[in-house]
Amino acid sequence: MMSVTLRKYLFETALLTVLAAGLGVWIFHTMWPTLFLAHYVWMPVYFYVLGALLMAGVAKKSEEGRNAKRLVQAYLLARIVKLFVSVIAVVAFCLAVRTEVTVVVSAFVINYILYLVYDSWFFSRLGKKSEKEK
Repeated sequence: MMSVTLRKYLFETALLTVLAAGLGVWIFHTMWPTLFLAHYVWMPVYFYVLGALLMAGVAKKSEEGRNAKRLVQAYLLARIVKLFVSVIAVVAFCLAVRTEVTVVVSAFVINYILYLVYDSWFFSRLGKKSEKEK
């Protein structure tokens, strides 16, 4: 069964994905129509899917009753793996679509930072909540 925390994370991340995709498409279309990245909407979707998988893994580890230090280590390891997978995904995307690399990398980095800030905020809020309960 899906925990309340996982559902909340997925819902908030879905909202972030819709906002990031809509705003990104609008910015590309309005400010740089010549550089419009037609496949931009897949970047926020990519981060949503990876975030959901990461959160599911972290939630599974927390249900197993592992200590907090091991949980943080597992989360940080998953973040590093996500970074390497993301670099591979950007290279594959640039090779497959054959578009301007700087535009793709810039959009990807902006999305990466956006989702990194959100994840950090979510987990810090979750940590503060669990400290209050103790």
